[in-house]
Amino acid sequence: MKCWNCNRKLPTGAKVCSFCEAPVEEEPPAEAIEAVRELLNQMPPDLMTELQRAVAESETAEEFADRIFVGDCPKCGSDDTGNCENDPEINDLLVGRCYECGQLFCTECGKLLEPKAATCECLDEELEP
Repeated sequence: MKCWNCNRKLPTGAKVCSFCEAPVEEEPPAEAIEAVRELLNQMPPDLMTELQRAVAESETAEEFADRIFVGDCPKCGSDDTGNCENDPEINDLLVGRCYECGQLFCTECGKLLEPKAATCECLDEELEP
């Protein structure tokens, strides 16, 4: 078995990865793996190249997810970004933070946000009927 986060080999029965401390999770069922393979086979070549680059440049699964779902900072262009899901003052998965310049931004539309108003109107528009 391998760690989902750091991809290192784990001993049988491990509950936590001894390398990165990520919780050990069961491997997805064969049907789920096959569904992902089919999706990847249908992906346009330029998008597949970008996805492969993101995988190669990410050290952990969390870093990969941030590259895909958060993206680069719209203010300075840095790829050193993450979401604010675990920030006690913001607590929002859809708010991105640039660790280089400190800017907050909407991960959906890229709008720059202020720390005191770290919400975006585009999210309210999506919720309206």
